[in-house]
Amino acid sequence: MFQNKMFDFFSFYIGQKALRTAYVVQEPSFIFLRCQITIMQQLESTDGTISFKDIGVCPEIITMLQDKGITKPTEVQSGCIPAIIEGLDVVACAKTGSGKTATFLIPIIQSLMTELKPFYALIITPTRELAHQIGEQAAGLNLILGTSLCNVLIITGGKSIVHQGIDLARGPHIIVATPGRLADLLRTQQANLDEPSNPSSVEWSLMRTRVVVLDEADRLLEDNFGADLSLIMSALSDRRQTLLFSATFSDAVKTAVEASKATALEQNKRPPLLWQPAEVIGSSSSTVGASTVDTLSQFYLLMRPEHKEAFLVHTVDQFLTENPCSLIIVFTNKCKWCHLIGLMMNSLGMKTVLLHSAMRQRERISSLTLFRSSQVRILIATDLASRGLDFPTVDVVINHNVPVRPTDYVHRVGRTARAGKTGLALTLCDLFEIKRLHAIQEFIDYEQLGCPACSLVQPFGSLQPIDWMDADVTFLPIAVHRWAPVVLF
Repeated sequence: MFQNKMFDFFSFYIGQKALRTAYVVQEPSFIFLRCQITIMQQLESTDGTISFKDIGVCPEIITMLQDKGITKPTEVQSGCIPAIIEGLDVVACAKTGSGKTATFLIPIIQSLMTELKPFYALIITPTRELAHQIGEQAAGLNLILGTSLCNVLIITGGKSIVHQGIDLARGPHIIVATPGRLADLLRTQQANLDEPSNPSSVEWSLMRTRVVVLDEADRLLEDNFGADLSLIMSALSDRRQTLLFSATFSDAVKTAVEASKATALEQNKRPPLLWQPAEVIGSSSSTVGASTVDTLSQFYLLMRPEHKEAFLVHTVDQFLTENPCSLIIVFTNKCKWCHLIGLMMNSLGMKTVLLHSAMRQRERISSLTLFRSSQVRILIATDLASRGLDFPTVDVVINHNVPVRPTDYVHRVGRTARAGKTGLALTLCDLFEIKRLHAIQEFIDYEQLGCPACSLVQPFGSLQPIDWMDADVTFLPIAVHRWAPVVLF
């Protein structure tokens, strides 16, 4: 990095094959991204060259990480943590399983170790399950570091909004929330005020927040969260630090960043989302395309629609027979398919648990507990489970259908091959889903992998225009044949 009178030159890693450069103009009152250039080139590995000490992590946290077997920061951690500690707004796009949660939790906990500030951090996530996971991880860091006085409050649906309002008034240091429930708290207290122009206690709490994290930002910035998120962001202080994290650099994220830059440049006032979008770090951008980890093997299986369930059951049964200690997630696109597939597998002697939006909160938590503890080795889920949830020991992800959006595919298969481990992703594709399959291949820019022994399985990277492939199901068990028409009709 070098400096002259006007410009600072920054270089950031994006995956292993790209280098992003940005010129940043420094003004007296703010910093904004002036222009950015993406240069494609092969980068050498940084393994062993950067330590947590080098990026400003305190000795207590370094010791805790070493006790957990974490000795070196990942690329997203080495790129983001110094910027977060410095107080810059950050947009981070990194591969699934690359340690994004630790990237923002480490600086937050480190700051609270110096001074316990009520309402210091607000972490917003799209799903209840992810909110509970992040809350548990933050609380776990407190216990390990001995900072038990640091209170973590989880605000999600499925629990009493009155009790959550009372807990919020007690001044938690970290708040982990879904946008819907937090916005409901704001609206409820605003409606009960005698003088509507006065801020409610929830608004007073949010005004004191120093750091705001949008985890799975691409999902949060979609239209269905727009009204709730706008209400929350309008209640926050203009002096906040905003961090955006996601595995995909979607159009929504790009639009938000560009809008914030334009507002800061043209009006010289606080943008609605980002104040200092000077750091754009990651492995996925609109220019480079999304990517999945190198340790993930990805395959698809072409078949007739009426054969999908037969192949699904046979594949799961055969894999668990050969690897009885493995965990498998089956993703499908609708709640009713979760129930049907679960009913089918349970009837065939395969114990499963379900996870979808139509379940009650206690049922969701029970399913996740049984699956994480390996008491049940098959999880049937909708895309509710595809965002951010960490299952370190999942070996296989099977897509019962091809996701409509390529970004959903990236998040689904990101539940396996996490933290450097290997994993397998298999997508079942019928005639009507081939266009979606091609869209995924283009989106992830995937290199060709070797084909497994079964001639019906082909790597994503070798996709060519295909009219049809007739799948032979004669080798499958009779019980599986019997189930296929029942599920379909």
